[in-house]
Amino acid sequence: MGLSLGIRQSQGLFMLPVTMSMDWSIEDVGFAFALQNLVWGLTQPVTGMAADRFGPAKVIVFGVLIYAAGLLAMAYAPDFLIFSFNAGVLVGIGLAGTAFGVIYGAVSKIVPPGDRAWAIGAVGAIGGLVQFLIVPFVHQLLNSQNWDGTFLVLAVLFAALCPLAWFLRAKGSDEVAGHGELSMWAAISEAFRHSGFWFLNLGFMACGFQLAFLAGHIPPYLVDQGLPLSVGGTAIALISLTNVAGTFVFGYVGGSIFRRKYTLTFLYVCRVVAMIAFITLPLTPISTYLFAAVMGFLWLGTVPLTSGLVGQIFGTRYLTTLFGFVFFGHQLGAFFGIWMAGYVFDTTGSYSYIWWFSIGIGVLAAVLHMPINDREVARPKAAEAVPA
Repeated sequence: MGLSLGIRQSQGLFMLPVTMSMDWSIEDVGFAFALQNLVWGLTQPVTGMAADRFGPAKVIVFGVLIYAAGLLAMAYAPDFLIFSFNAGVLVGIGLAGTAFGVIYGAVSKIVPPGDRAWAIGAVGAIGGLVQFLIVPFVHQLLNSQNWDGTFLVLAVLFAALCPLAWFLRAKGSDEVAGHGELSMWAAISEAFRHSGFWFLNLGFMACGFQLAFLAGHIPPYLVDQGLPLSVGGTAIALISLTNVAGTFVFGYVGGSIFRRKYTLTFLYVCRVVAMIAFITLPLTPISTYLFAAVMGFLWLGTVPLTSGLVGQIFGTRYLTTLFGFVFFGHQLGAFFGIWMAGYVFDTTGSYSYIWWFSIGIGVLAAVLHMPINDREVARPKAAEAVPA
């Protein structure tokens, strides 16, 4: 999970090298990475269903191999359309099979209910540590060789991780909130009728927009403001480092001390305050590093909280499937976050409008989580099982 997300996290470092080498625009490369986010979101429910039906290990192996194939093919892409297919479709599907959607679902089924908050927080923290190590590693690779050679190294490194899937051979739990067994489609229908499920989707959409915009465009934004590219690389590394602590803290605190929906509201409010301060105060390397450290702490804390809230309301039997649908909202937002930022910059010559739009939807996300009914859904004890 750490390598999967770390490679994605470092994509902003490829923006300028790829555009200068291939004579493409920022919007072009931004579209390829935006497509990746959209495909990831579209295929996450499918990989979730497969993991709940067949176990996560098979899905993870498939995800690792297709992710590595996408990275390998990106290095040899002869034109923009082929590059977009490899970066957008292949890597997007690979992310759906290797990132937190499948991993957190597997962990939730492996560990006892009382340990889930701690376990998910710990897994997120360890994955975040790997992300932190990958970003400077990619930065050094780009300094020592071309961007296509860097993709080749990452493809080989990622493919070597297939054996780790053996340790996540979790079968679907029979637990369904303490009541009778439901079919997969009955569980999906139940979730779709729950207003809180849609509030989570909308809030997660705002999260995806913010993170994709920042991860993809912080380096070019800083260069546009007169700071060297190395400041952007350091900022992304700091985001990955402080994300280690933030993911664990929010995953644990939201599951065992405070209600998850209120913790999510607090997190989004903090993001809004951090972004307003960053764009209104004088921009320096120090202010950039402080912003990156704060945003990193708030970065992926939404994921264990949102995943935990889905499991809290609907049970863990089809958690990976249901979180996949919620995650689609996140990735739809990510698609617009990374693509719109490039479009607005190429059109207006500034990122200003995107910054304020990101702040506005952060406020909306904070408000949307407040009314969520986070009580466990009431089901008849004699619910009949229907073949999924």
